[in-house]
Amino acid sequence: MKRDLTSLEKFLISDYETQFALLKDPATKVQVQAWMGPVAFTQFVKCGPPGAGHLGTESKNVIFVPGVMGSTLQSNGLGGVWWLDIARARDKLDQLKLTNDGQGDIDKDADVVPGAVDLSYGPFRKAVATSKNFGGSVHFPYDWRKSMRASADALRDVIIHTYEEYGKKVHLVGHSMGGLMIRTALMIHGKELWPKVDRIVFIGTPHYGSASIAGYLKNHLWGLEAIAILGMFLSRETFRSMRGVLSLLPAPAGVYPGTRNGKDHPCANFEMYDAKAWNLDLDAAATVHLQDVLDEVRKFHTELYQWHDSLLQDYKERMLVIAGVGQETLFRLEFDRALWGVWKHTKKITERIRCDSHRDGDGRVPLASALLEDVTTRYIKGEHGGLPNIPAVAQDVLAWLNGDKLGLPATCGGAFGGHLSAADETSSAPLLDGSEGPSRFRDLPMYEDPTPDWRAKIEADLDAGKFPKMNLIKIL
Repeated sequence: MKRDLTSLEKFLISDYETQFALLKDPATKVQVQAWMGPVAFTQFVKCGPPGAGHLGTESKNVIFVPGVMGSTLQSNGLGGVWWLDIARARDKLDQLKLTNDGQGDIDKDADVVPGAVDLSYGPFRKAVATSKNFGGSVHFPYDWRKSMRASADALRDVIIHTYEEYGKKVHLVGHSMGGLMIRTALMIHGKELWPKVDRIVFIGTPHYGSASIAGYLKNHLWGLEAIAILGMFLSRETFRSMRGVLSLLPAPAGVYPGTRNGKDHPCANFEMYDAKAWNLDLDAAATVHLQDVLDEVRKFHTELYQWHDSLLQDYKERMLVIAGVGQETLFRLEFDRALWGVWKHTKKITERIRCDSHRDGDGRVPLASALLEDVTTRYIKGEHGGLPNIPAVAQDVLAWLNGDKLGLPATCGGAFGGHLSAADETSSAPLLDGSEGPSRFRDLPMYEDPTPDWRAKIEADLDAGKFPKMNLIKIL
């Protein structure tokens, strides 16, 4: 029998305005504060919806599409929020595994569906809602486990509905994977959508993928403590079933910037689109499945690149890229050949070279991947997860949608020029969006292969609420 949702679960799957209405209940407030931690909760409350007198006077015609893992996932069949309430739902995480074709849940009774856009985007939502020309934003949660093609029809429907309801062209804003989701919908449904779409903004979008995803595939959810803890409960098999997540692998040679003239791939010294080259010790069936996923990802990147290359310049001129720089980023994986002749381990290249497109980035996305050919670009020194919540970024997004002058620098070097105040270039919700401090990637062997005692300690700490950041984690 399907169980009723708890007050916390109702909060997690609700839209922005409803979440704050639910917090009027003292019991719900206590649960939510315990879930996210007191400091993060304070940040969340500060970015609450403005009163009616402070809202913009125009209609909601801005559609916001979040990044990977930026939408809650709930089970209609078995009940509960399986993504975001990680500490409590950790025993459900492996039920997020998809069937071999990537189309459905491995547990047919689960019926996992997207619920709401993650609460970490609060400051950006408030900036849109209080701008003079917009009364707020429409949000598009989607199932980030599945291929982006699987959600393209739903995004098309939201764009058409918003256009028809408000009677004006729709603006699209995507953060991280959300930008790829927008481009996929336009690639598939462009003839129908372009007459209804005005301006588009991509914030920290890995247009050509990210080596971080390659690092997670090779050394399961490698690099940061909270992500490594996630890897203790989300298995390698489940991760490999998520075609949407793996669509963020670096694009293949010939598509990825810098490889179109035959040069070696800057993100790896092995063929990332050969399942056997990963040396994951998979059996024959798992190798065949991974190869099928990699073939699909290669096709996706190739088609999206060819589509953009063929776009009329008029469409490209409606687009704005905002790229983050100045952060330690995983730029490259290199296999070291062991003495016994088997490639087992990877060297991770994270050292930055200022404004080198292959050695600078926002902590998750190398600069080369964030850029789009023939598209207006602005730069900000900032961390990937927090980019939408940086006031200067939100201001330029709104300026672009309004057709006004942009304030962010047009060169990467300008992002280091110090013309912005600390308040302007710092996220308004650093705990909520994970940008509270610079990322420091490192190997965490205890998490990758935990002993029973170590695992028991982690589980006890989760139950005691010692890892509130776990409930806010994003892999990109």
